[in-house]
Amino acid sequence: MVNQTAFMQLSAVGLNKGPAAILRDIEFALQPGELVMLVGPNGAGKSTLLSILAGLNPPSHGSLSIHGSSVTGWSREQWAQHITLVPQLSQMGFPLTVREVVELGGLAHAQSVVALRDATRKALIDWDIEYLAEQEVRLLSGGEQQRTQLARSWIQVHQPESGLWLLDEPLSALDLKHQRQCLQRVQQLKAEGKAIVMVVHDLNLALRYADRVLMLCCGELVADGEAKTVLTAQRVSEVFQVETVLNESGLSWL
Repeated sequence: MVNQTAFMQLSAVGLNKGPAAILRDIEFALQPGELVMLVGPNGAGKSTLLSILAGLNPPSHGSLSIHGSSVTGWSREQWAQHITLVPQLSQMGFPLTVREVVELGGLAHAQSVVALRDATRKALIDWDIEYLAEQEVRLLSGGEQQRTQLARSWIQVHQPESGLWLLDEPLSALDLKHQRQCLQRVQQLKAEGKAIVMVVHDLNLALRYADRVLMLCCGELVADGEAKTVLTAQRVSEVFQVETVLNESGLSWL
């Protein structure tokens, strides 16, 4: 049954690579204004699932819909208008400046030159990279490159048609100051009614911030619900294969 209130819905989605099943029968819906954190051990299929949600990797079976309508046959431009992805690793093949990369966030949407310039300037300020604007991205540190990609996506996700921000370990290259900044931006976007799916390895971060947690293991969705019901000591111990306890300060490992 189609969830008419959802931004996106997945039904029995799976992905095969040769004879191997990478993802099996994934089903869930993403609601506007919802922060979902995706967790699981290495190789569980988290980044692969994000690539399906972004339209980069069509599933082998099952279906996806946005606002209740199938996305089958959508062009890359249509996907970019509705979904914004910040991948775990962004390899720049061209000598673009920070400003030029950030401007790419507006290309999927009809914007005047003036509007794009203003949006770029604001994104550079918002993500604390205005001082890097004319530097080549490939020469920057990992954290500076990550903030550049976040700024690019910030323009894209703020367009009226865009409803989903996908973040694959966005905090991994950031220092404490910019981790906090990123989380503040996530909360801001949530308040604006966008859906956010964020891959994280810090389970205590998910306990603190997530409206909902999806847990993947071996290509299967093994739990979906509120953080406190998904991230129990018993389930984390079983899925991550490390003895875990839960107390007032959060999860810890023995």
